[in-house]
Amino acid sequence: MSGTVLVLTEDGDPQARHVARALAGRGADTLVLVPEWFPGSARLSVTLDPSGSARRTLVTGDRRLDLDRLTSVWFRRPGPPAGAGSVESAVQQNGFASDVWDTLACPAVPASRAVIQRAQRKLYQLSVAGRLGFELPSTLISTDHDELLDFYLAHQGQIVTRVLDRPWAIPERNPSEDEVITLSDPHGTGPFPLVAQAHVLRRLALRVVVTGARLFAAEIHSPRSTRRLRPHRLPEDVHRRCLRLMRHLGLSFGTIDLTLTPEGRYVFLEVNPEGGFLLIEQITAMPITEALCDLLLTPPAPEQA
Repeated sequence: MSGTVLVLTEDGDPQARHVARALAGRGADTLVLVPEWFPGSARLSVTLDPSGSARRTLVTGDRRLDLDRLTSVWFRRPGPPAGAGSVESAVQQNGFASDVWDTLACPAVPASRAVIQRAQRKLYQLSVAGRLGFELPSTLISTDHDELLDFYLAHQGQIVTRVLDRPWAIPERNPSEDEVITLSDPHGTGPFPLVAQAHVLRRLALRVVVTGARLFAAEIHSPRSTRRLRPHRLPEDVHRRCLRLMRHLGLSFGTIDLTLTPEGRYVFLEVNPEGGFLLIEQITAMPITEALCDLLLTPPAPEQA
């Protein structure tokens, strides 16, 4: 199967390289690009004719790529361009590159950048998941120390915390591993809003990888030093709810972290459009890369921001 796929990611991303090799095995032309290479080893140009028709060109090394002929673009884990010499230069480079990425005519996986950014917002994804029927941990998102203290006391100190809007994609992170709260600042939670959630008793931590209409669920067993991963069969209603959640968020790819309680309840934790799956696939042999390649070579229609 032929096609041309652009993968935008961070430097040294093994998952992007792995998928690029799989795409090459299908006869597809794939370019893995690190936006930080701009404006040094990679260059962008856009030409518009009097009618407004645009031609977008990417040059990297000895390769010239017509961005208007892409089959798809995968916003895997892209950062901003590095810029050259000043903060102002970096801002300008990032603005131009953003304009190019956001005006590509090809379908984007898992979605357009605007849709991805919205889907990553913790409050938004929790709200959508709750409306779709997922059980959620009791949650407080706040910059108010007194509110946080009240929440802490209401749950007898059994809470876990994270900084709001921290990138959720921590390589090979166990979704059950959370940070311990410290209530040392009498005026606020610190420089960032905190997400505090009541601790949920856990029988299993689950990572669900959704690729288009296909779903792969894995059990993550602790302790982390001897982690074991196994396929997990979700109940039909939870399976359908996961797919509905991704559709409502506008994502064609991502990971969903769930907790299975000792009583058999499935509790929603988070969605990550940049979530990792490589270790899960290597250990469980679930064909996640195959499904992702199918998605990149026959992608959905472009999302509307």
